[in-house]
Amino acid sequence: MTIVTPVQHPDLDVLLDQLSQALEDSLLSIVLYGSAARGDYEKRTSDINLIVVVAQLTPRVLEQMSPALLRWESRGQPLPRLFTARTIADSVDVFPIEFLELQACRQVLVGSDPFANIQVNTAHLRLQCERELREKLMRLCEGYVETWERPRRLRRLLIDSYSTFVSLFRGCLWLQDDEVPTRSNDVVRRFCEVASLDPEPFTVVEEMKHGERGNTDERKVFTCFFDALTLALQRVDRFDVLSRGDSE
Repeated sequence: MTIVTPVQHPDLDVLLDQLSQALEDSLLSIVLYGSAARGDYEKRTSDINLIVVVAQLTPRVLEQMSPALLRWESRGQPLPRLFTARTIADSVDVFPIEFLELQACRQVLVGSDPFANIQVNTAHLRLQCERELREKLMRLCEGYVETWERPRRLRRLLIDSYSTFVSLFRGCLWLQDDEVPTRSNDVVRRFCEVASLDPEPFTVVEEMKHGERGNTDERKVFTCFFDALTLALQRVDRFDVLSRGDSE
């Protein structure tokens, strides 16, 4: 089975080798997604996100994967998402944003491409966009309650939230545009154009993520960020849905 490693990371090489040896013919694919696949990867702040597709997802297969995955997690990386071909097909209507992201930008590291023929229904996409924007905004409020008096934790909340909302903005753009940018800063800029929003609150948090804003009033940044997100949710409610030839 061919193994490709486009991201320079020694632990990734080890993981691919260990999973290939442990699973043998049960391993169908390993797919890289997220910032590392888009070209946004930064060693200091980014994770390496992977999907592992196996023939059958059984307790025995999980046991076989466990040593490699636990080693990977101990290196500070998130555990891969685990799928079979069947669970991929059954999950498209539940996670349309994630599957559209995978369609737009992924790198197959091992095996065949399990997402090549996925079709996403835009009705499901609109529902997920609105639901998750509201939910993540509520989570952001809860996080602020816990961190507003602790600048370092509040900064971390802002940085972590940024990537989450960029992903949702990308999903919202798929409701509106056929061509959606790949890189996060381009997604934010395009979303703000479509939604008639000032991009500055998002740009400030992005710069914090890149370590470019050392002396910052985190509470003031949060207020502007939160207000912009609240307005974004109102604007998304008025987005038109493009017809993509989907059917119920």
